[in-house]
Amino acid sequence: MFERLFRKKRFKYKCDECQEYHVGSPSFSMKHPTSFFDVPETERNDRVQYNDDLCMITPRENDTTEDPIYYIRCILEIPIKGASEPFMWGVWITQSKENFERYIETFEANQSNEKSSGWLLVDLPFYNNARTGEPLTHLECEVHWGPKGQRPKVSLWENSHQLAVD
Repeated sequence: MFERLFRKKRFKYKCDECQEYHVGSPSFSMKHPTSFFDVPETERNDRVQYNDDLCMITPRENDTTEDPIYYIRCILEIPIKGASEPFMWGVWITQSKENFERYIETFEANQSNEKSSGWLLVDLPFYNNARTGEPLTHLECEVHWGPKGQRPKVSLWENSHQLAVD
C-alpha cells in the first residue's frame, strides 16, 4: 500500500507539433546559442558555423579585439518534486578552443570519462534576471560529456541564481 502512495508521478502531455500524447517529463531546447542572434543576419553565413550539436561564431573580419566563441549543445536537468524524471533544458555551453576541438575529435567515441568547464548564458524563460538593456547572467558550469550518441549533461556551479538553486 505504501509503495502506491509514494510512487513518483510521470507527466502526460499533448504535443503541439504532432498532436499525440507523450509520457515523460517535458523538455525545451534552444536551437541556437543566444549570441547567434547578436550576429546580423547578413553576416551569419560568413561568421557562424553550426549544426545540432556544435556552434562557432567568429568575430568580424577586421576585429582583432574578439576571439571566436565555441559552443556545444548540452542537457541541463532540473529535478521535479514528486516526478520520476527531471525537466530538461537543451542549452548551449561555451567552451575553450582546446576543449571544443577535443570534443569534436572524440565525438564518435565514448566520452564518459571526459568533462570540461564552461559558461551558460542564461536566456531562458523564468530564469532571465536581466532587465531590458542589461547584460544576461553567465553561470559557470561543468560539462560531463557522456556516452557515445548522448548529449553532454551540465551541472551548474553552486550560486544563488534561481536556475542553480532549482
